[in-house]
Amino acid sequence: MLALDHLKKHRSVMISLPLTGETLVTLEGVAHRRSVDLVEAAFLPGQLPLKSLDLNGTCRVIFEEDGRTYRLRTKIEEIIGDEKLVLKAIETTLQYGEREYFRVNADFTVKYRLITDDKAEEVRTRQFKGQMNLSGNGILLPLNDRVRDGQKFSLTLILCQDPIKVARCVAKVIRICPLAGGRKGAAMQLVEIESPDRDMIIAFCMSAQRLELRNKVQTKDLT
Repeated sequence: MLALDHLKKHRSVMISLPLTGETLVTLEGVAHRRSVDLVEAAFLPGQLPLKSLDLNGTCRVIFEEDGRTYRLRTKIEEIIGDEKLVLKAIETTLQYGEREYFRVNADFTVKYRLITDDKAEEVRTRQFKGQMNLSGNGILLPLNDRVRDGQKFSLTLILCQDPIKVARCVAKVIRICPLAGGRKGAAMQLVEIESPDRDMIIAFCMSAQRLELRNKVQTKDLT
């Protein structure tokens, strides 16, 4: 299926836009296919950083369909006023699996247990509930336990209680990071995870980012 076939109708999307200085900004917008290889994207007033856009960089249009998250690589073809962009597709097929991993700070619950080869060792399942940094590829988990790089943990992520949404995976510690208040956290990469579980995490992150962007816009409108 052509990538743009998924955008025949107006669809809520997240778009990562390149800025000068090799940085990115991710915005929520509404996009639809305008022609064979062109997508028109509309944004809220005042969102587009027009003066700092890198017109030669690559944009990524990310959206969900049937519980899956897709990405379309594009370039900026035209700027229409202050609120719209015309994007030209770089690829003609949609490659599911090459997904954009948003990093968000969100509140949820994680149950975690160290994976060990020592069958005689008693390993307790512990739990952390609160704000954590999460993406479809990793998590920063605050820990009181002493851990080291390379250790693996079995994780159960309870993302939502009503309705219940639970993702399970195996994660590997890649580094230890200092956190506020003198705490420490383990940055972990999700190394063993089924596609539906990763999709659930990505969808959760996209939802959290959309909420964060809306809150920023509302706060800006109040100032």
